[in-house]
Amino acid sequence: MRRWNLFLLTLAAATAGATIIACSDRDTTTAPMTPTVSMALNHNAQGGVAKGFTAGWLEGQTVQFFYQKDFFCAEPPESGATTHCEVGEDGTVDPRPGPIPELYVLTPMGITVPQSTLHCPIAGSCINHPSTIDLSRLLGPSASNALLPPHSHVIDERHGGWWELEVIGVTSLDAWNQIVAAKSLDKVRELQAAHAGVTDDIKTNVYLFFSVRT
Repeated sequence: MRRWNLFLLTLAAATAGATIIACSDRDTTTAPMTPTVSMALNHNAQGGVAKGFTAGWLEGQTVQFFYQKDFFCAEPPESGATTHCEVGEDGTVDPRPGPIPELYVLTPMGITVPQSTLHCPIAGSCINHPSTIDLSRLLGPSASNALLPPHSHVIDERHGGWWELEVIGVTSLDAWNQIVAAKSLDKVRELQAAHAGVTDDIKTNVYLFFSVRT
């Protein structure tokens, strides 16, 4: 519980400014395609760009993620973000049937890290990611439409297609540096088990579509 409270405090500090900016991004005139599903459109963090790359970490290596479709977020859970994306509760509507692998989004919380270690260094701007996300289940109503925080990615398998996103907060610069050096989910799990500056996995209703390339 103490570690969870620390995570909430540091997350609040990291996103407070972004939340104020993101509130102006709300679309009050255009409804989503359906009552429950958002397929990005104007809320794609890269303005609707169809394809592109980010880096990611896999088993000690830096690989490239090639994005070919917009993100997918569906309600429930209810979301206050323009993108319908939510952190803090698992989604109940998947983009396809069957098992979907996890993409772990490593988010610095209350620490400053070198920009070169961030795969998506600009808040609210990363190819085929949502521009905003609802953090209100963690921080309260004022964080219902926050800019997507800067982050990096780690996975533990190769796959092409849909990935289910889970957030992991990193609250210690030493822990962040260890993860950057190791470039592996095994190191993240080691730090989680030791309660060493890394939060537990946090569920979302966000799915990204990409293939892994070397």
